Amino acid sequence: LVHSVSIMHKSLDNMPKDENWQALTRNSTNLRVYIMAFDVESDDMLRILKPSIPLERIHFDSYVTCVSGAVVDLISRQYDKFLTHFILMNDVIDMSAFPDLSDNRNEDPLVLLAWRCTRLSLLAVHGYTVWAHNLIAIARLRGSDLKVLEVTEESIDFDQGELADQ
Repeated sequence: LVHSVSIMHKSLDNMPKDENWQALTRNSTNLRVYIMAFDVESDDMLRILKPSIPLERIHFDSYVTCVSGAVVDLISRQYDKFLTHFILMNDVIDMSAFPDLSDNRNEDPLVLLAWRCTRLSLLAVHGYTVWAHNLIAIARLRGSDLKVLEVTEESIDFDQGELADQ
């Protein structure tokens, strides 16, 4: 459990290093980690997420901060072998201004997550923009292995060209 308040009062300098995680997983090959992060800045998450963590589930929940596409991309690259659950929640007040993770629409981090993380069985997104064509791509990439795909209706957005075709 990582919370922004605890990070303010305790330094991340004492976090286990990657070598520590390597030693632990060498001796505990079945170990899997579940991280819940509440209002944690993306820069702090980048310091916490060590490559050797056997991350199986991650749950981001925020009221103030937003997860960056860079964090989602890092997770999809580092934890492609173990990740089964990815939950992304942003409890924003202004429902007309959901953050969009994709700086470049050709490489949406959620689509890359679905492509790289072959064990992904649950993807939930609330309070972030998910483009309709990317939602379809995610569903096609994971197929029936994706047991839960949960996206708030208000999060789904369409290209104007798509709307004209509908």
